[in-house]
Amino acid sequence: MKKLFLIPALLAMVVAVLVAPNSHGSFVVEGHATSAAEVAGAPSGLLSAAPAAGWPVPRARTYRILSSCSPYAAAIRQGARAWNGMTESAGGTPVECRNGYIADCGGGGRVVGCNWGQGQRIALYMGGVNDDALLAAHEFGHDWYGHSGHQCAGWGSPQEVMAPTMCNYGGTTPFES
Repeated sequence: MKKLFLIPALLAMVVAVLVAPNSHGSFVVEGHATSAAEVAGAPSGLLSAAPAAGWPVPRARTYRILSSCSPYAAAIRQGARAWNGMTESAGGTPVECRNGYIADCGGGGRVVGCNWGQGQRIALYMGGVNDDALLAAHEFGHDWYGHSGHQCAGWGSPQEVMAPTMCNYGGTTPFES
């Protein structure tokens, strides 16, 4: 009987994990890979966006959308609005879009997003996820934070946004480039 109580307690501890600021210095040029996974059935109660004012961050940051991301500009801007103080600027972090999974970031075979050096450069593969804005929000979040203990990324909290995996529900998103 004690084992039945242990499982919910462990789950509660994982859910309660807060996203801690990344320990890497701002000059580190390593990427934070975000993977895509297919999960059957969508969970109930998913939020579709961050709070209107965005979640607080340690310091304001800027980004710029490169021409490869023109078709996704609205979704990228929506993702940026998840973080209070994230604004678009000609001198900001370059955000590029790729036509396939990202191979130069590390982290596995289905890498759909990467943020090198906490905001030096961001790459996104929009064809690998169901929620383009969430992918953008996650990668912008790496300007300040590492991955959280959540299994699948979602809009419920900053910690949920920073989950290491973008879970695609319903099997409608192709994993091939």
